[in-house]
Amino acid sequence: MNNLITLHEVKAHCRIDYDDIDEDTLLQLYIDAAIEACQKHIGKRFDNGLEFTPAIKVGCLLYIGSLYANRETIADLTIKEVPHTVDMLWSVYRDPAIY
Repeated sequence: MNNLITLHEVKAHCRIDYDDIDEDTLLQLYIDAAIEACQKHIGKRFDNGLEFTPAIKVGCLLYIGSLYANRETIADLTIKEVPHTVDMLWSVYRDPAIY
């Protein structure tokens, strides 16, 4: 499952120089977290019938970009499960009973 999103794709999305390996471990954690959050949000797992569609991938990349850009917790923002755009991409895959 680790090959759903590559470091190269994340670096391109976040506009990080591919040769810069200083944050590769952190970016891999963000990839793993985004895939986990996606599966939890949808209520299905990729190893159990959930297809990794382009919309789901874009949602994961947006989620990773948000994690990368907002590394610190900000107290004065409204806490949401996932950013609105990501929710729009992932929620269409949820079963009606998963809310």
